[in-house]
Amino acid sequence: MQKGCLPFIIVLCAVAIGVLAYLLGKKNGTKTIENIALNAAFVKEVSELASLEVQGTANIKTTNITNDGTMTDAFKKMFMERTVNISIPYIAKYGVSLEKQQVNIEEKNKVVHIVIPAPQLLSYELRMDRADAMTRRGMLESPDETYYATVQKKLYAESRKQMEGNPVYMQQSKDKIRKILEQYYAPMNFKVEVLFKDELKSRVVDQHY
Repeated sequence: MQKGCLPFIIVLCAVAIGVLAYLLGKKNGTKTIENIALNAAFVKEVSELASLEVQGTANIKTTNITNDGTMTDAFKKMFMERTVNISIPYIAKYGVSLEKQQVNIEEKNKVVHIVIPAPQLLSYELRMDRADAMTRRGMLESPDETYYATVQKKLYAESRKQMEGNPVYMQQSKDKIRKILEQYYAPMNFKVEVLFKDELKSRVVDQHY
């Protein structure tokens, strides 16, 4: 099954659950609807499936040439240059990990309050099969696969660290999760307020002032 179809399937399930809640609610009152609304297991599954996939290209360049115009640099460029320029496509996924954490759900006056962990970088992969590399070596330099591998590892570590702290992708992940949960509760006529745990502290401060 294509992963891109997951949000559609989630929305379809949400509509089906909403219809079921409506039919059962007419028969058994609002208690059944509230039980479905407070279904932490389903909310947990929705949150985990609502991952954000990001694609791009990671780049790194290392060289021992300074290009300062000196004779020393010119000599080094001719005989001892070691320059590596690597570009590798990546695939990153952001979302919430609920393996060891709980979802808190409360309902009051037809508003469902949900607190879930903050999104994080769930996976990061460099597409090595699509790597593009350019190397320049001086006349006295021999091929060095160990050095090339070291540069690749440095590229992975540095680019992954940048992705882990990317506030734009973190916010996009939050927005996607909120939207899908809103679609889940809409058929039951519930409003939903989703808070992520990293937002709780700032909210308490705002309310205090």
